[in-house]
Amino acid sequence: MSQRCPGFEATVGCAAASVRCGNFRDALAVRHDRIGLMWRAQAEQAALIAVSVVLAASGRHSTAVAWRGLVRLDRAGTDVVEGARRMGSDVDGPDPARIADVTGFVREVDLLRRLAARGTGKARVSLADLARLVDVPRSTVHAYISGKIHPPSDVFDRIVIALGVPRAEWGSWNDAWFRVAGHLHSEKQAGDGPPVPRQLPLGVGGFVGRESDLAALDRLLTGSSDSRVALLTGMPGVGKSAVAIRWAHRAAPGFPDGQLFADLRGFADARPADPADVLTGFLRALGTRERDLPREPDQLAARFRSAVAGRRVLIVLDDASSAEQIRPLLPGTPGCAVLITSRTRLIGLVAREGAESRELGPLAVDDAVVLVGRTAGPDRVDADRAAAVELAEVCGRLPLALRIAAAIARVRPGTPLATMVEELRSADPLAVLDAAVDRETAVRTAISLSYRALEPEVQRVFRLCGLFPAGRITFPALAHAAELEPETLMPVMYTLLDLHLVVERTPARYVQHALLHSWARARCLADDDHDQRARALHRLIGHYAGLATEAAQLRHPRSYRDEYASFRHRESSFSAADEALAWFDVEFTTLTALARQAAETGLDALSTQLCVALHPEFERRRSAEWIPVSEASLTAAREAGSAAGQVLCLRVLSGAYWSRADHEQALRYLDEAAKLAGELNAPNLRGLVLSDLGRTSISMGRLRDAAEYYRQSVDLELVGEGAASVPNLVVLGDALWELGDLRGAYDLHTRAIETATRQGYAAGLQLAESHAGRSSQALGELERAVEHYRTGLDLCRSTGEHADEASVLANLAGAFRDLGDHENALVVARDALVNATRLAMLRTQAGAHHVIGTVMIELGDVEAARVELESALDLSTEANHPRGRGDALVALSAVHRHRKAFGEAYDAAGRARVISTETGHSLILADSLLATASVDLERGDVPAARGHAEQAQAIHEQASCRLGVQRADAVLKSLPPRRR
Repeated sequence: MSQRCPGFEATVGCAAASVRCGNFRDALAVRHDRIGLMWRAQAEQAALIAVSVVLAASGRHSTAVAWRGLVRLDRAGTDVVEGARRMGSDVDGPDPARIADVTGFVREVDLLRRLAARGTGKARVSLADLARLVDVPRSTVHAYISGKIHPPSDVFDRIVIALGVPRAEWGSWNDAWFRVAGHLHSEKQAGDGPPVPRQLPLGVGGFVGRESDLAALDRLLTGSSDSRVALLTGMPGVGKSAVAIRWAHRAAPGFPDGQLFADLRGFADARPADPADVLTGFLRALGTRERDLPREPDQLAARFRSAVAGRRVLIVLDDASSAEQIRPLLPGTPGCAVLITSRTRLIGLVAREGAESRELGPLAVDDAVVLVGRTAGPDRVDADRAAAVELAEVCGRLPLALRIAAAIARVRPGTPLATMVEELRSADPLAVLDAAVDRETAVRTAISLSYRALEPEVQRVFRLCGLFPAGRITFPALAHAAELEPETLMPVMYTLLDLHLVVERTPARYVQHALLHSWARARCLADDDHDQRARALHRLIGHYAGLATEAAQLRHPRSYRDEYASFRHRESSFSAADEALAWFDVEFTTLTALARQAAETGLDALSTQLCVALHPEFERRRSAEWIPVSEASLTAAREAGSAAGQVLCLRVLSGAYWSRADHEQALRYLDEAAKLAGELNAPNLRGLVLSDLGRTSISMGRLRDAAEYYRQSVDLELVGEGAASVPNLVVLGDALWELGDLRGAYDLHTRAIETATRQGYAAGLQLAESHAGRSSQALGELERAVEHYRTGLDLCRSTGEHADEASVLANLAGAFRDLGDHENALVVARDALVNATRLAMLRTQAGAHHVIGTVMIELGDVEAARVELESALDLSTEANHPRGRGDALVALSAVHRHRKAFGEAYDAAGRARVISTETGHSLILADSLLATASVDLERGDVPAARGHAEQAQAIHEQASCRLGVQRADAVLKSLPPRRR
């Protein structure tokens, strides 16, 4: 045996003394310390022998002999231990940490026997096999593992090793052995000392999750904290009591002098519990005789503090209503721990008594799905996990609601979970859930108990929260809806926050749990008359409509927004356009919901105002709400007979179809809008419609029509406002660019830059700079084009114009390509493609593919170029975008020519020429002629090549397209000289 470490004899003496005094924990500590020391510093077999010396010194000779026997077992047990190590990874396997008493001991040892038998064909290791392994009679082993007799420590050690427990876990199982021994020792002494109360109620079946909350309670109530008072708070039905009871049962072994429990009925149908009555019950449970019970509350509290002084008692106080109800029930010494649950925050208890507070929220998604599976059956979840997730969400991941929903699913085995989700979404979910359960279990009952505790004015404000969409609430909006001054509303909100009926995520911005919101809405419909609700809703939506109009004007100033707005704020709410953009980002979902709500409740003017204000945001985001909101607003305007409202909403709706490349449908709405605007004799509205007609015509390749529409719109602006708007100048320039008037296009684009700069119109400046890059690139002024594009790109990012950013990136990539910077061209084009794909921008996706394809041609990778350009052609066709189709066909002609597929090359160039002839795209016509000339040259038809190239040269020279002229010159120079 190895030489003993210093202090070894002293340690042995301590262990022996602890054993003789029945202090099992101290003995265990000495034993494990010595094992740990020896295993770290010396051979593990020597460590086992050292333990046997400790045990022998304590008088436990049989145990010492057994530990020496373990040395032999250890030498031969490597395979067993390795198998056990694999067993330890089983999530449903035995866990010694769960053992607190004899019942737990029997259960976990049985699980250990089952696990050890895996792969043998047996349910568990037999008693006979186990008796042979540990060298104890079979009947004795049965008495040990059935709990009739607590086994000696040495025998239990051999059982653990025989069943394959890894060496690293031996200490945990020995901890469990000593806990049971200590428990039995306490019970034996209980008859001679004061009673040990065990008042914890049965925990909730199928408890799921909450590990972080339970761990937090471990730290607060059994760690080194000075407080020993923990407070669990949260909304009704979130599971505060379940978590508290779960933790209390788990922590009970650490409180050997008992566990006390009281339901304080703070939010119950019955009268709240009187602290004096609770103290009387506690004192009786702790052994105080009836005749010795004081009658005065203060004396009862003092007697209680005396009764628990020096003892380790856990006190669970469920459903407290106030700090005053709690204070008399607190012990005076830190050995005890107090766990309180309450719907209120009990801030006074935190401030004065130093209680540590933890707020419970809804279950995590995965835990919520597990809870559904445990109640409804795991096969239901396995059959449709997506529906189980939806069910969890529609129940707000609230444990009480989830248990009810899953119980309904269990008794309706033939109903798919997806059907249940549809039922809950199509109706009031609380009504569906609560119809199946008793009043005491109902979610509405849990909420109503909190609501009943509110003052009437607080109840009214809580009901008004139900008018907000999906529980998103801001303080100013609620003040408008409730017609309350901020100083009056503030204490009301403090009350709602204290009871967890709303949650403040950011300052002055609140959210409400979905089921609380549903309940508030139902109470609003039941308790407030129609006129009250209508006035509150009008004030609420008007508040948001005014803010949305102001924010839109800061970002994209348009006089018609103010002219047709039905609600305006007297004071400015935003200091700059970037602040307005941030507000739109936060409130966009709320605004779209309110626009539809306004339309559905007959507030047509407010619905139109919101629809118009949101138009730029719809374009920026390519939002799925674009069509539903504009359709709802248009319907409301039609029902109200508002011709101006119809024109404005028709414009927004046509823009949605334009963004989807459904140009025919966009034109139908615009034709209707133009007719109504003419009947109204409203030049400003007519000018707006003409601009939209121009944009749609450009996309359809009707360039001459587009230019005419924009010229008319600009003329109306000059008459009405004395100046042309930036968007009209920009897009009229685009029309001229498409028609081949590049100088005229660039002049209009630079004029738009000057106008936007003068107005301080950031989004307009971004638009003008970005489009000036296109016209200067076509002119061959590539360095200037890159400068324009980069300025536009920076402005896109600062103003949040995500759609424009994708377009500018695609155009910038083309400029890099023309400069011969292939590396940057590919990087930027792929970035553009990612952004455009995310926003479903088909035309921009086609442009990015075109740039990549043309770069690949220049790099000599013809096959990669073909794939990219065919994608560009397909996307342009899908988007009904003639210019994109023409560009792709011209480039594909070059691909086919490189492949020596001259017929396909000639055909592609011819198709591009047909498109350009039909639409008036002069630059595409010139490029298609050059492509045809190149094929002619390859075929040896020099006269035809010369004729096509000269035609292209003339068009490019007329358009001032320097790059086109250079390409034509290159073809002509490759031809043999004319014969004289």
